[in-house]
Parts: sequence; C-alpha cells; structure tokens
Amino acid sequence: MSKTIVIAALCLMLAAGAAGTQLPGGAPLVPGAPAQEPKPGVEPERPEPAEQGFSIRLEADPRLQAPVRTLVAPRKQTFTLTFAEAMDRASVEAALRKNAEPSGTQPGMAPDSEPVRVKLAYRWQSDRKLQLEVEVLSWKPGPYPVYGYHVDANGARTADGGELRGQPVFETVLQYPASVWKVPVGGGTVVRTGELAEPYAFHGLQAGSRYVLAAKTTGYCECDAPFPRLYSLYDLDKGVMTDLSFRPMASYEGAGDLYADPRGFFYGADAADAAAKELPEGALAKRVAVGGYVHGSGWSKDGTKVLLAVSSAKEQDENLDLVIYDTVNLTVQRLPGVLKGRVEHSQVSDDRIPVTFRDNGSEVRTAMREDEALTEIPYVYSWSTGKVTQWDPPMKEAYSSDYTETDDGRYRLYQNGEVYTREGTLKFQPPVQSSLSFWLAGSHRAVLQEYVETGSGDPVTFHYELKTYDADTNRTSGAFAKLSGQSSLLGTDARGESVYVVSAAAPEPWK
Repeated sequence: MSKTIVIAALCLMLAAGAAGTQLPGGAPLVPGAPAQEPKPGVEPERPEPAEQGFSIRLEADPRLQAPVRTLVAPRKQTFTLTFAEAMDRASVEAALRKNAEPSGTQPGMAPDSEPVRVKLAYRWQSDRKLQLEVEVLSWKPGPYPVYGYHVDANGARTADGGELRGQPVFETVLQYPASVWKVPVGGGTVVRTGELAEPYAFHGLQAGSRYVLAAKTTGYCECDAPFPRLYSLYDLDKGVMTDLSFRPMASYEGAGDLYADPRGFFYGADAADAAAKELPEGALAKRVAVGGYVHGSGWSKDGTKVLLAVSSAKEQDENLDLVIYDTVNLTVQRLPGVLKGRVEHSQVSDDRIPVTFRDNGSEVRTAMREDEALTEIPYVYSWSTGKVTQWDPPMKEAYSSDYTETDDGRYRLYQNGEVYTREGTLKFQPPVQSSLSFWLAGSHRAVLQEYVETGSGDPVTFHYELKTYDADTNRTSGAFAKLSGQSSLLGTDARGESVYVVSAAAPEPWK
C-alpha cells in the first residue's frame, strides 16, 4: 500500500466527519471522522436522552444534541438550552462561562496546547429557555482536530436555589469546514461549487453522478470507535446539502423490503415517508420487495434492474442467493445459493461489509470471502447466459479484485492502483506515493493524484499534484492543479472535463 493511501487513511480516522470508503486505485474519498459506521441496515443508536426537560441543541443541525462530542466549525454557533424548571439566569451564565473553555489537562488536550478562547452571548427566551451564541476568539489548529469548547450548564442554580448536577454536556471539537471545487483537467479557472457550513465526510456514488452521500458523526474521538452517523445528500452541481432523518446506503443491508433510488443509493421501506418529504425528487425511487435479508445491492448499468445478495435471515451471511429485480416489468429472478462463501467482515469491528455489484453492461462483478482465510472469491454474472461463474483476476495476491473500467471496457483500474488491459496485461503501476482514482468519461485517461513532500519535520508537510494518466500512451501529463494536503477527490463530472475536489483551501490551477 502506498504512503499516500496510508496517510489518507490516517486522515480518515482523525479528521472531519467520509465515510471510510475507498475506490479502486485511490485513497478514501475524503479525510473524515473515525471510519467505522454502525451496523448496516440497523437504525443508528442515538445518545441516551437528556434528563426529561433539559436539552442542549445545536441550531446549525438540530439533530445534534447533548450528550455528544462532535466536530463543529469554528464559526459563530447558536445553541438552544431548555431547562426542566425556571432558572437563576445569572448563575446559568456564570456556569456556562466557567465551563466553556476546557483546560490543557482535559482529555484530548496536548500538554503544550493552547486552550480555545470563546465569547458568549446570552439571549433568554424565558427563565427556562436560553439561546447561547458562541464565538471562537482564538484557537490553535493542529494536524488533527482535538481542541474545542464545551456547552455545560452544570453548577447553575434553579430559581428556587437548587443546583444542576449531572446534566448532559455538548462538547465541540473544532475543525474548519471545506468547500467543494470544480477543477478543469485541461487547466483553467477553478470554481467553488459549494461552501460547506460544517465538517462532513463524503461517499461517492455512480461514476459521473452529480450526487454524493454526506455524513457527520454524533461522536468523536482520536480512535477507531464506531459512532452513529447523521446523513445528508449533496448535489455537486447546485452545491445544495439536504439533511436526511434516515440512512441512505450505497449498498443496502437490511430487511428485504427497500427502495432503490436511481441516483445510486438505497434505503429501507420504513424510511419511505421521510424520504418522500426530504429527498429532492424522492418519487424517483423504486420499491424493491424480495423478502429475506439483503446483504448488499447495486444498480444495473442501464438503470432498469437492481441486483441483490439475499439470504433467508440476517444471521445467514454465507451461500447467498443472487436476486435480480426488474424495476420496469416488476419481475424477480432468483438464482439460489450461487454466491458461495461468506459476506466480508470488517477487520476492525464486528460489522459486516455489504456485498457490492459492478455492471459494465455485459456482465456484473461481485465477490464473497472464504470463511477462514478471508481470501476473496470473485464472481461474474453474465447477462447473456444468466449464469454466475468464478473468474480469475490478473493479480494473484491482491486482497480485492474490484476495479473500475473505461467506458469501452478496454482498460481496468484495480483497487491496488494498477491498470490492466481487458485481456489481463499489466499496463501501469503508479509511482510510490501516487494513486489513480477515477477514469474520465469517454476517454482512456484517469486522474493521478501525486503526493509531494515539501519539507521535513514532524509532521511532514506535503501537497498533492493532480495529473492525468493516458492508458493508450502509458504516459502521465504535467500537473493541472495543486491541492493542499487535506484535500481529497470526490469524483468527476459526467463529461469527463473536470474533477470535483473537497478542500478548505482553494486548489491552485497549474500555470
């Protein structure tokens, strides 16, 4: 694994709120909060509710409530505090002021760190309701987000003289939010298509899609611990973020009654009402009822069929049926037990990783795992024969045989970053510390992200240079853009003319 991917993976665990998903040949889409998600198909657990009548809510995203430790932007934020009984206003303000700035001895604070300095403004709606405005005056960002302020009313007195104790606290971890940029691969003006108000992680959908899934965690730590997530849908073209009360999935896991959205994601039937209200053009989704338990899903290339890996029950995660649901004719084709092996399990948690499907129009690729050795069992389903067979990938020791291919199928970019011809001839191995990520539509060119160190020290300073690799000539172009070290690629536009980048700093077009 290249140093680029290692660094990106580390960023994924320690930086802002993506999604832990890696595309063939590339680092995780966006450096994000701890990469582990709650078990797919299970409604994420919410933090224990606050004592009845007391709550602290972030107005920028009311889904975030105390008790929580989570990433927020260092901009002016408003919190709404609701109390169970009338309060002594002066004592509430004093307690909030006293508790707002954690000292350098707090967990997660380095011994030589500088505490965050904040300014508080109080807008009382009544003796039981307060809107607190927090303005960050100073803080010292590090390579990873670990510093923040607290909204903590403990120690305040009620109007009749009682003292608040053991009430939930809203702990923030500050991180600058990013913007989404459209970078022309041929050089030219870089355009900011969206400015994110808060830190998000992203998960790409279909190649050339104008949509990506966005997520933020309801918890944060400098560790691999899984936290429940809050989900949104981001429109790359319009720069619009739509918050969702349910979980959209790029590959569905859950009960065999679901909705398939042609934009490339899925959700359970129990979320249908919420989806109809919250999703733009929510009526596009098709209901798919196949029964049993679904361990993964995907769309056919022509957008008319949904492929699913199905068992009779959640506990059965081996020897699955391949089910093909025709959303036009409303027919179901089932191939019982043809996906032999077991569903892949996470190597850092008890979670299962949903089965994925990639369709190139003539065949569909998917994979299972051997039970003990975890060796991949790659499968291909042929549309012409209607049969599932194993196939022999060109890399014999790679963990995954997954790949993306050019529109005409002539070249394949595997997850290890190598490019092969359709016949299995090795064409290209990316240089050390470089990675290929996306094919450009209608071409044989892929986007190359090259890691460049710019200085020594701890941590090492670096940036990325974006280039293109031409599989026909087996050559790379000169750089067309320079990215900061905390930047990541989201995808390409449908015409293959631009790359979408998420970064706090503007990409610099190469001159």
